[in-house]
Amino acid sequence: MKKTAFLIPVFLFANQNILSDLKLKLLNLDEQRSIYSAKETQKSWINPIILQYSISQNNSLHITKQNIQTFSVSINQPIFKTGAIYYSIKYAKNLKNYNLKQIELQKRALIKQAYELVYDYKINKLNEEIALLNIQNAKIDVKKKKEDFLNGTGDSTFLNQAIINLNNIKLGYEDLKFNEKQLKFSFKNLSDLDIEKVKLPYFKIISKNDFINNNLQLISSKINDKIKYDLYKMQLGNQLLTIAFNASYNYQNTDYTDNTPQYRDDTNNYYNVGLSVTLPIDVTSTDKVKQTKLSYIKSRYETLDTKRNLLNTYAMIISQIKTLQKKKEIYKENEKAYANLIESTKESIKAGNATVLDLKILENSYKVMQINQKIIDLQIQKLLLNLYYQVTSKF
Repeated sequence: MKKTAFLIPVFLFANQNILSDLKLKLLNLDEQRSIYSAKETQKSWINPIILQYSISQNNSLHITKQNIQTFSVSINQPIFKTGAIYYSIKYAKNLKNYNLKQIELQKRALIKQAYELVYDYKINKLNEEIALLNIQNAKIDVKKKKEDFLNGTGDSTFLNQAIINLNNIKLGYEDLKFNEKQLKFSFKNLSDLDIEKVKLPYFKIISKNDFINNNLQLISSKINDKIKYDLYKMQLGNQLLTIAFNASYNYQNTDYTDNTPQYRDDTNNYYNVGLSVTLPIDVTSTDKVKQTKLSYIKSRYETLDTKRNLLNTYAMIISQIKTLQKKKEIYKENEKAYANLIESTKESIKAGNATVLDLKILENSYKVMQINQKIIDLQIQKLLLNLYYQVTSKF
């Protein structure tokens, strides 16, 4: 049941078509190009069959002219390269797998970017609600400070500060409205959907093992290790013994413009079949092999470094989530405190010790505490998105 709960949001994340058709087409073209490139690489060890045809005329015999046609088919194909052929095929398969994983990561990064914009948009809208509630409270505060000042019971400094505070909140609200437009435009660069109507998947905290063992970035890094190892073995094999199959079929037809007893039209065809063994003597071969071996060793260390970075990323995000959860508890406590104050203020209004404006301020503050909790929920989901986007849904 625990694993199923983990799989559902990953499935939603991987399959919602939040990206625009144009973005998806570009990614699909990259994927197809990668597949064809891998097929080419996988067959690169096979040498081409050479077809050759020629026609010529000469008068070297003086008494007659020769018309010569020749046709040949030949091949020189290595059939054994001390493992280089085997590892070149493995290299092509691993390279294809690596490139497809990289394209998948690129696609998921774009999806993550689109979802982050949706989270930011929803958070921005909630902050707009808070700003409007704070504007209401600030207006009430200005009204009360003005009444106190006109009645001679208040200081103009307090009134001035209340007006400045109201203006600052209004300016902040306008900034939020501008930011809302920016987020909409940024989202349109990635998606054909209406940002208002995008349904967000719900993510749960996943275990460290699930995050690491199914991490596409780490999986790609391990595949890259295999690629570097294949290149090392290919380089090693290329410096050793090579056995090649050689074959050719040759056809030649000679026509004479003036047949004589000495020179008559004739046709000649023959074939050659054999094996060749080569052993390159290259003073730089050892250095080449060592270079590819060091590249492989470096790749292994890079994979370990990637894993360490991912573990630190996981720990940091979990720490951030715990901090946000603590903040949410504080907002919950404040919500309860305001609820109690609202009830007591209602009683005070009946007794003539408080006004409706006092109650309105408390009710608005109560709503702000509730909205802040919604914002934190979205912030937590946005953090979890940073874990889920690079986790494969296939266990």
